[in-house]
Amino acid sequence: MADFNSTSSTPAKSSTLTVSNIFLIAYLSLLVVTALGGNGLLVTVIIKRQLLQKVHYYFILSLATSDFLNALLKIPTTILGRFDRNWYPSYTICYFTTPLGVLFGAASVFSLSAVAINRYLVISSPLNYTDRMPSYLAKTLLAVIWFGSLCLAIPPVMWREKGAICRSGKISEEHYTSEVLYFFLALWLFVIVIPCIVMSVSYVKIYLIARYHALQIDSQNQASTLYQQTRKRRKDLKAAAVLAVIGGIFILCWLPFFIVQTVHKFGKGQISPIYFNIFLCVMYTNSALDPTLLFLFNAEIRKALVRMLCRVFFKPKPQIPQSELSSFLNQGA
Repeated sequence: MADFNSTSSTPAKSSTLTVSNIFLIAYLSLLVVTALGGNGLLVTVIIKRQLLQKVHYYFILSLATSDFLNALLKIPTTILGRFDRNWYPSYTICYFTTPLGVLFGAASVFSLSAVAINRYLVISSPLNYTDRMPSYLAKTLLAVIWFGSLCLAIPPVMWREKGAICRSGKISEEHYTSEVLYFFLALWLFVIVIPCIVMSVSYVKIYLIARYHALQIDSQNQASTLYQQTRKRRKDLKAAAVLAVIGGIFILCWLPFFIVQTVHKFGKGQISPIYFNIFLCVMYTNSALDPTLLFLFNAEIRKALVRMLCRVFFKPKPQIPQSELSSFLNQGA
């Protein structure tokens, strides 16, 4: 997150490339390449293979886009900061880069929450086993998600002075009350607490519905129509399980760094830099984990990827139209 960087709040000075910094730079650089490649490929698959016919792929596309932009625009600033804390040529750049982590992190978790709600609406429908959310409503919700994320990310740049804006671990002492309210009522509440409740309630209800239908199916005859419905429902439940795991991993990746930054910003104790480095890497790793998990465990995305790669590397030979072939044969005769 932009507001949660491992940059120290001590006065700025050039960083030295210690062994730990070298390892951190190497890991983050590898992470950037992996996240850009994985999420870029995921976005391409979803668009090229027309998966957007299903509403929940709108939100998965939003998740992949936020992870891609996080790897493209935010993580590199952390790498540059490890080379030199004064990497920025002007404070103006920090007013752009500081909100990016909050923007992309909020967009990710809001998209995951929207996926959870949509999956619950689909699976809870006893008769209409299709996406119950119209595509236009999904697009509107996506616009709200990104606009809300932007509104959540902007406030600190409005009150932080230039001495603090490029030191994301530092808060504005002149606006201490605003910092506390923003950190706990905005970030903790909207990025961690509410999405965690939404996803937990949605997936617990999905599990209960799945268990109820499993008991119901066992007590009935396996007629062909019921069998087809059962197969479709189990397929969607597996997809919901993968998305539940991704949502849980997001919370597990981001929560430790939230806790460390809370202690660092507002507690009296000192946090060892090693914890910042570890939890920072864990938080950023989430951007590379999401596409990996979807490619491995989402059968629909995996099949779409295989088909797209086959079309790229094994292009079918052009077929001669039957009319042209007959004309050619007649001329030869």
